[in-house]
Amino acid sequence: MTERSDVERPGLEHWDFEHRPRRLRIAVIALAILIVLAHIVWAVVLVRDDTGVTIGIADQLAFVVIGLIFAGVLLTLLRIRVRVGEQGVEVRGPLRSRLWGWHDVVGITFPRSSMWPRLELPAYEHVGVWAILTVDGQDAVEAMGTMRETVRRYKPSAADPESVADR
Repeated sequence: MTERSDVERPGLEHWDFEHRPRRLRIAVIALAILIVLAHIVWAVVLVRDDTGVTIGIADQLAFVVIGLIFAGVLLTLLRIRVRVGEQGVEVRGPLRSRLWGWHDVVGITFPRSSMWPRLELPAYEHVGVWAILTVDGQDAVEAMGTMRETVRRYKPSAADPESVADR
């Protein structure tokens, strides 16, 4: 029996380009750890200090759980990514993922004053692509170049920022 490739298997998607923000991921993980540690220290220190308030085990556990909740909410930023393939462009944010087919994509631009590029849509609408951030420096430049090349394969007019700006 012959093995089929991922492209031929139904239900499995193939993406030509995928990118996640590097520095944002590092900062989010470090900050989540710091939040949890601060809440643990707070739970321990408040029992030792004579504040005039009785703090029990349930209160200490609540401090830690609240820290875990804050860290968990912050960790949703790790979901951010952009993917480009035959199906179109998928932009995933902290809470939801959205796929735009090539018929909906007008272009990809990166305004000079912006922290991230924009996926240009019909009727002068746009969506921020948070996965490519200027703070990533050369990594962002390379990702944007690769993304433009991939977009050029499927919709050449969308990869040229000059033609998109004139629409």
